[in-house]
Amino acid sequence: MAVILTCSLPAAARVDVNISISVPPPVEFAAPPQMVVIPETYVYAVPDVDVDIFFYEGWWWRTWEDRWYRSRSYDSGWVYYESEPVFYRDVPREWRRWYRERRWRDYRWDHRPIAYQEVRRNWRDWEEERYWERETTWYVDGLRRSESVHVDVSVAAPPPVTFHRPPQLVVIPETYVYAVPGIDIDIYFFDGWWWRSWESRWYRSRSYSSGWVYYQHVPVFYRDIPREWRRFYRERRWRDQYWDYHHVSYHEVERNWQSWERNRYWEKQKKWNIRAQSSKGSRKHYDAVYPAAPHYRQVGGPPAHKVYRQSGPPVYKGGKPHKAGNSQKGKPVKSNGKGNKGNNGKGNKNK
Repeated sequence: MAVILTCSLPAAARVDVNISISVPPPVEFAAPPQMVVIPETYVYAVPDVDVDIFFYEGWWWRTWEDRWYRSRSYDSGWVYYESEPVFYRDVPREWRRWYRERRWRDYRWDHRPIAYQEVRRNWRDWEEERYWERETTWYVDGLRRSESVHVDVSVAAPPPVTFHRPPQLVVIPETYVYAVPGIDIDIYFFDGWWWRSWESRWYRSRSYSSGWVYYQHVPVFYRDIPREWRRFYRERRWRDQYWDYHHVSYHEVERNWQSWERNRYWEKQKKWNIRAQSSKGSRKHYDAVYPAAPHYRQVGGPPAHKVYRQSGPPVYKGGKPHKAGNSQKGKPVKSNGKGNKGNNGKGNKNK
């Protein structure tokens, strides 16, 4: 089985390039896997299989034939990823041997299994609350908090952005990045985070209006955002094509971004609302076009423990993770079918 990647240029000079990339064989699990957290990181590994499978920031990662793949599931749906993920630089290549020997470098590592369901529910809270270094020091005896790779850098926070109501967004064509067009500064939503720049630095937050935390690198998704996107927005065009964009509410984006990306909603159902302009008779006529989506995006930067400074109320007591309640925020709302959808791939009307 292979994935065919197509690169399309404008019609006047169009060249299609097909690259065949094999999909890795599936890994079969009799039950959802048990995991361990890699000390000094917020990367989770599956130790009881012969291939390296990691969980980091909402994605499952694996290698096969010197290539990287990622998926929203631990056992299927692997998609080629064009570069080595940044988190991997902080995963020692000896981690499996240290796991078997129950040591971490020169310290005893009293690692404990963590259920797949717990990691899926709680990884954000553990990361934001700095749970592993503050409460358990990753179960490594003698590893003092000062020895962790956490680096605290004082960087001024950007001024808050005042919204009288939750913002309306547009999806940037050929991406799964959402932008707030109705304000003077660039604020984006991507992969569950809100992003903005200020004084040549980047910040991110779980909220669109506050809680901005310094991020040490330009996020990789930004390379796919044309600098002229605001002009394109005002002129209702995308490069040389008509852009019949529709605003998407903040609530719908936060509820549905994962299913929209997983199901490739914008290119399959909406074509990003882009139409090619042509002349037919005396009226303007627009033909639907199919821009190619860049499927693989890495939010670059150092591992989470080096980057995030956001704090909040503690979630766990007693120093050990416990089974949390169902944190699912509910099913996507049904919408009018013009810019949103549920998991069934069809537009619906609001109730």
